[in-house]
Amino acid sequence: MRLPPVDYQAPETLDQALAILNERGPAAAILAGGTDLVVRLRQRLVTADTMVSLKNISELKAIRQEGATLIIGAGASLREVIDHPVVQQELPALASALESVGSPDIQHRQGTIGGNLLCNTRCIFYNQSGWWRSGLEHCFKNGGQVCHCLPDSKECTSGCQSDGAVMLTALSAQASIKSSKGERTVPVGQIFSGKGEAPFTLAADELVTDIRIFLPPPGSGMSYQKLRWRSAVDYPLMSAAAVVTFSKDNVDRVRLVLGTAGPAPLVIDEAEKILRGKPPTPELIGQAASAARRKAEGLIVENTIAPADYRRKMAEVLARRVLTEAVGR
Repeated sequence: MRLPPVDYQAPETLDQALAILNERGPAAAILAGGTDLVVRLRQRLVTADTMVSLKNISELKAIRQEGATLIIGAGASLREVIDHPVVQQELPALASALESVGSPDIQHRQGTIGGNLLCNTRCIFYNQSGWWRSGLEHCFKNGGQVCHCLPDSKECTSGCQSDGAVMLTALSAQASIKSSKGERTVPVGQIFSGKGEAPFTLAADELVTDIRIFLPPPGSGMSYQKLRWRSAVDYPLMSAAAVVTFSKDNVDRVRLVLGTAGPAPLVIDEAEKILRGKPPTPELIGQAASAARRKAEGLIVENTIAPADYRRKMAEVLARRVLTEAVGR
């Protein structure tokens, strides 16, 4: 299916891009690598009068370290982030998460860390061609009043299937957001609204410019795990990320996050309550993993190609794996 006609803009500076977004508002679509947007345009899942490409804005592609903070431009390619020495040495699970996105070609040529973070929520009943969707009543995400995954639901149940968003949430990363009116910095988790039909809190004239990661202290461990049928290209059927820091032999802090369990990365606060101040025994890790499954239970629905019951079981399995691996590291 061909792309619809749009006014293509490729500004050279960030200020020019922000000015276009301020002028065009909701009628403009932001093009980073295009791996999500272009497909959605072709499937008529999104409409736009203007496409604003960020490919020429070099300041969005820089990666630099300032003290204990790594600042990654939102336009940096996935491969540039993966191969960065600080990521390789200090943030190996972020490298693993981004390496699981798409394929090597996408990582090198198209996919960006900002684009992956803002990958729209997905559902097998929604992410289809217009012809396929024409046989169904419009769902919440398509302007209707029904959820085909969960007919009794009063809201959209499409899921966050971004690998980067889950890992960056576990790392307590922050995002710098700019518009022509000003700038703000928020935790990555606050970018997500929790609403499947409108998953992000960004205004139409706002742009994520960089992602800031506070490097974990010595003695920390982290892990990312992804469930998918194929070893490349596939979006996750379930995913999990964990970051664990220690005080001597006891757990000092735990950040456990699940993906594809609702329209935003799902933070499992109970994991820290179970493990903090204690040695991370297999029994306690098992309790934390069970807590993850309980919290995700009602959010995992039939919105992927894998059965929901299987994915609910795998939520616990992946939670146990990432906690075990993070502790081991």
